[in-house]
Amino acid sequence: MIKAINRKFLPLIIFFGILILLLVGLFFFITFNVSTLKTINNQIIHFIREDDFEKAFILIDEIDLNKKNSIFLQKLSFIPFVKKEFELSQCLVAIKKDLKEINNGVFLSTILQQQEDSLFSLKNLKNNLDCLKKYDLNWVEKQKYQLENWLSFLGEEKERNYLVLFQDSDIPRPSGGFIGAYAFLSFDNGRIDFSGNNIFALEKVFLKNIVPPIPLQDIGDKWFFHDANWFFDFSLTSQKILSFYKQTEMEPDLDGIILVNSSVVESVLEITEPIKISEHNLTIDQTNFLSFYKNQIQEAVKPAPLREEKELLSLFFNEFQESLKKASIEKLALISQVLTKAFDKKEIQIYVIDDNLEYFFNSFDWTGKIKESKNDYLGVNFSFINEGFIEDSRVKMIKLKTEFVSNGEIINYLTISAPNFSAGEKLLENYIKIYLPKGIIVKEAAGSYLKKNHNLAQLENLYDQLGYIKDEDLLLIEKSTIQDEKNGIEIYEEGGKIVIGLWAQLSLRPLNLVYELPEDWRQLSDWEIVTQKQSGQNVKFSFELLTPKNISIVPSLFPFNQFIPLDKDLTLNFKREN
Repeated sequence: MIKAINRKFLPLIIFFGILILLLVGLFFFITFNVSTLKTINNQIIHFIREDDFEKAFILIDEIDLNKKNSIFLQKLSFIPFVKKEFELSQCLVAIKKDLKEINNGVFLSTILQQQEDSLFSLKNLKNNLDCLKKYDLNWVEKQKYQLENWLSFLGEEKERNYLVLFQDSDIPRPSGGFIGAYAFLSFDNGRIDFSGNNIFALEKVFLKNIVPPIPLQDIGDKWFFHDANWFFDFSLTSQKILSFYKQTEMEPDLDGIILVNSSVVESVLEITEPIKISEHNLTIDQTNFLSFYKNQIQEAVKPAPLREEKELLSLFFNEFQESLKKASIEKLALISQVLTKAFDKKEIQIYVIDDNLEYFFNSFDWTGKIKESKNDYLGVNFSFINEGFIEDSRVKMIKLKTEFVSNGEIINYLTISAPNFSAGEKLLENYIKIYLPKGIIVKEAAGSYLKKNHNLAQLENLYDQLGYIKDEDLLLIEKSTIQDEKNGIEIYEEGGKIVIGLWAQLSLRPLNLVYELPEDWRQLSDWEIVTQKQSGQNVKFSFELLTPKNISIVPSLFPFNQFIPLDKDLTLNFKREN
């Protein structure tokens, strides 16, 4: 009887036995895959925590490529421990995808195409980062902080309007070069609008008569927009430009200033298709842009009857925007790299009225602010002030030697020169501003001189009679200026530094300046110097630190007494061995 029953239920027993084995196998399969996924997830989190994003992204790619496994785990995501690891893995994949779209030109393309919700990639990334909250990753907080600021800059909550000014570095000015053109750049929830013209079109509505800085009085009786970038600290220059713009009573109200060297546009044109202005049978690319740009500026100064060329800059800017809209995402990715590099090399500088955004961009070192230094500081900038559009593209050589004297004094020897390649360049004259730490004492100067304006009092009376406005910032500088006629220099304060102002013909005779710093090196364990570059200028810099024989410096990779390109701001720190 029992045997009969066993025979009767044997198939059922076998079935359930096989089913149990399958379920056990499935359980182990699920457990193994989830365990593997958990290990990968944990490794990714670890690499993110260690800032090793290359390894993290390789592992994320492994997850993304294993589609079949993802689909299988998705179907089982009703199981809590499966759901937890599956959702985390998919979140990591989504974050990688968002970052890729932002960096590979897709995001820039959506903005240029003025698509609805152009900021989707940024917003989506911000939301996806929330899945990593519980892991307490600095990288996540940093990314969210950056995203919030970029969303604000791109007009997520309200339209943002920026005045873009293009400068020609071959005519040096403290913040870079002669301002020849402008454009309005607007962002409305990511959608972009861009239009511009030569700077003189803007100056037509700038009717205020402001007394210019004294060095600029050689070439004009009024402070114009094209010379508003008179301060080395770009935030000071921007505030001056904003005050000029406000007096035009133009719209829109501005949220900030962006200064762009014309060479940046040339670099972008190496990537885009040539710009065609069909109605004038004109094609502009990287080979002829600078000559086109310079000719347009020079022609715009002339009275209309004397102009040999039509005003085409506004048409160029319109076609330039259209060209960017048509560019492939691969080209837009390259353009993004060009712009980032330009920011890093101070070819683009930005100032935003919003303090939070200004602080954000300053964290990238993009704002052109004068920096603080623990010990020594040097900022040299050149202005070439001449009537017409004569250029000064010479390489400037700056050599600084710091000597620790045995009695504790710190003496700096600064030499500035400019090799000339033609007889005309030899006599070129620069107004130079040398920014130094407060408390310095000038020992001597050679190769410098001051220009005496014997009619200065008469000129000031004339300004008063004509109702010219005296700029408050310039008044503060000029009232505190000390004239050192013996050394041919003037000394004043600007941007939190002591400025040595002077005229020099650097190709004819180098400038030599000797000054004492207000510290005793015997009380210091290390020495820091910050050297800031002037935007757009081709400068080579050399530094040497001399100490008494009984004092030695920890070996450094920095090449003492050798000229190196000053491509960006430079911070050097040297430690004593004893």
